Amino acid sequence: MKLVIVDDDKLVCTSLKTILEASEEITVAAVGNDGKQAVGLYEIHQPDVLLMDIRMEVMTGLDSAELILARFPQARILFLTTFADDEYIIRALKMGTRGYMLKQDFESIVPALRAVMIGHSVFGDEIVDRIPVILQEKP
Repeated sequence: MKLVIVDDDKLVCTSLKTILEASEEITVAAVGNDGKQAVGLYEIHQPDVLLMDIRMEVMTGLDSAELILARFPQARILFLTTFADDEYIIRALKMGTRGYMLKQDFESIVPALRAVMIGHSVFGDEIVDRIPVILQEKP
């Protein structure tokens, strides 16, 4: 499985790359540090999965995901973030990304990547717990 990782924290990118590549099935084709780089890296590498943060400089992960999905509707984008804001979750769901996980749910990243590869959508436990609350709120 070929990945591109994009996170504004360079330590997070380096750590994720090292940890994920310890799995023989995962190759990290590139890492980036903002949403604009995410768009460019996706176009160049067309990874199996784009693992990306939400809040970043230059362009957010949400904005870059919209651009990528407009050009590559089959793109598999999995958000990995520290933010469980309802508005972010709703926007990610509506645009058709493949998942939304919190960085604190670190043990679930590799299984989530595998699930996304076979066509499933994945959401961390805390996100799944938020969905009923979000759906009950009035627009």
